[in-house]
Amino acid sequence: MDDRPVDADVVVVGGGPAGSATAIACAARGLRVVLCEREPPGRHRPGETLHPGIEPLLAQLGVAARLPEVTGARHAGSWIEWGGPRRFQPFGDDAGGPWEGFQVWRPHFDAMLIDRAHAMGVVVHERCAVTAVLKRDDAVCGARTTLGPIAARLVVDSTGSARWLSRALGIASPPKSPQLIARYGYVEGSCPARDEAPLLVGDASGWTWSARVKPNTYQWTCVRFGSRAVDEMPDELRSLTPLGPERGADVTWRMAERTAGRGWFLVGDAAATLDPTSSHGVLKALRSGIAAGHLIVASLTGKAPADEVATAYHDWVAGWFATDAARLRAFYRNIGAAGFAGT
Repeated sequence: MDDRPVDADVVVVGGGPAGSATAIACAARGLRVVLCEREPPGRHRPGETLHPGIEPLLAQLGVAARLPEVTGARHAGSWIEWGGPRRFQPFGDDAGGPWEGFQVWRPHFDAMLIDRAHAMGVVVHERCAVTAVLKRDDAVCGARTTLGPIAARLVVDSTGSARWLSRALGIASPPKSPQLIARYGYVEGSCPARDEAPLLVGDASGWTWSARVKPNTYQWTCVRFGSRAVDEMPDELRSLTPLGPERGADVTWRMAERTAGRGWFLVGDAAATLDPTSSHGVLKALRSGIAAGHLIVASLTGKAPADEVATAYHDWVAGWFATDAARLRAFYRNIGAAGFAGT
């Protein structure tokens, strides 16, 4: 093991699901972890729909029992109006009955994970921005923050589309799709149809998603291919009261050319991004954080060579990205969307 003096074994930059999962996985195995989150608590983020497969991952992280606290609705599937008549698409079922997904309020969901990290001994610095990467002998060895430098044996980037560490190290994340900007917002009131199940409507111009995220509160997300529409809120929500301004996020598909190296890992959207139609954003964020945590422990405890760990992690991320991207391309080609022939 590396015996140089450090402030922490691991510094995680970004407190979203991927960053929190990484921090929890590392702390559970005895590593000293510092997590730095720039944004204030309660930040809105798209991605409130969770696949039923999220439950085993949350159990691994020790928060499954708290999931009902942040769940606004359960549903057995979604209504889809995509290249044909509207139809109900269930998640599936087993001997126990239909599988049900979750609609969560993301500020509460993310706070639940941060609370768990803190309970596991992770030092959490809120409103702490990272300003530079620390390097030694061409290896990453910490981060300079607004609270001062933090020397560490390994740095994890979980800053999403900001891709802080990739930019600092000159690692490209070239686009794998046309530019895609998601617009999203929240409304308050009553929409009984969306209390039953979410709705995805798509055609050659783009798609719109709407769902209840907690009682009397609904979220909508819209992506347009090519030029942006002037008014993107679904008609069924138009009579309800907006909660705050419309927001936007770049959801262009991207995959980092390297996702791990000497002293660093990229997790979540910092490693690879697909647009929300994949419905696996938070699921993949948690999986990447947990996987990175296991591999980080193996590397830092000398159980596996660092170079082999980095290669294994990158191959895993690239594999799921390629699989999901191929599925999405076929999905979009079915409605005549241009620019998704493949890369």
